[in-house]
Amino acid sequence: MSRFSRPLALLLMAAALTGCGTQPAAVVSEPLLPGPQEPVAYLVGSIGPQSLAASPAPNQRLLFRKRGSAYGAAGVWVGMGRETPQDVKDATGAASVFVLPLKPGDYEFYDFQFFSSNYSPYMGTTYTSVQAREKFNLPLRLQPGKAYYLGEFRSLCLGGSLCAFRWRDQQARDEAIARQSVPGLPPLELMPLDYRSAAPYIIVPQEARP
Repeated sequence: MSRFSRPLALLLMAAALTGCGTQPAAVVSEPLLPGPQEPVAYLVGSIGPQSLAASPAPNQRLLFRKRGSAYGAAGVWVGMGRETPQDVKDATGAASVFVLPLKPGDYEFYDFQFFSSNYSPYMGTTYTSVQAREKFNLPLRLQPGKAYYLGEFRSLCLGGSLCAFRWRDQQARDEAIARQSVPGLPPLELMPLDYRSAAPYIIVPQEARP
């Protein structure tokens, strides 16, 4: 099981423990947030369970970090308690569209997390976290003034303890949703990542592979 950076872990834990209401689908460590007059790059995508009835966890995250830094960001779906916006709803599942505003530079898409909590009067609250057993590393070079589309990531369990994301290109749908929260968002460019190094945790249709 790989670990994510401590600053991002604390930020995600704080979001998970906050009470009712809603929360954004984008989490960014403060040092990576551009200032009002600073250049900005955007990462856009969507995340959520393929089936709500068979969801791996009520809290799901795609994890990114600045290369050479302890700081990171996450695209998040939460389906209970303090939910993220349920931007996409279909016959069986749901997804949230995230827009990550980041300082330009070199980043990595390096892990995911399925996070859940359970309360027992005898044990109190216990937390369960499932991440990739073998770390993957997908480089992201973000240029100022650009917005990059990563794709749709729908979670599913393949049997036993192996849970993964099925990737699809839903750029037209997700871009329209993203523009509702960020009206000045630049036109999205599909980020061409080779997900073969992330198998079996990210499943890409054969026709979409490089």
